[in-house]
Amino acid sequence: QLRRNIMLCINISYKVPAAKAAEVEEPLIAHGKHMDHVYPSSNTDGMNPAEAYFTKSEEFNDPTDPSKGKTGNIIFTLNEKWHKPEHIQNHIGKAKAAPHFPKFAEAMQYANVSVMGEIFYELKK
Repeated sequence: QLRRNIMLCINISYKVPAAKAAEVEEPLIAHGKHMDHVYPSSNTDGMNPAEAYFTKSEEFNDPTDPSKGKTGNIIFTLNEKWHKPEHIQNHIGKAKAAPHFPKFAEAMQYANVSVMGEIFYELKK
């Protein structure tokens, strides 16, 4: 269903040579652990993300035909859905202050980043 959603997102997609994948995966795992720590389910301040998940996949030469082989790259995605723009700004501030941030920022050399992205389609069940 096409619609405008008041929730905003952070979506980061990393295209990484397989030989460098561990260097990117390490700070992404650290970022996930950081989020677990600063956004416990018991948090009552309303600043927790609505949803967050990270993915990892080998890149195919032709994603519609895996028999055509793989590129040798790993694709990581970081996907976070937030209730309000100020929650994203707060999250970015917390991330920048975290010990893992220098390596997280270094991994951005492989990334395409969308911050404050609007959800324009959502499958309704």
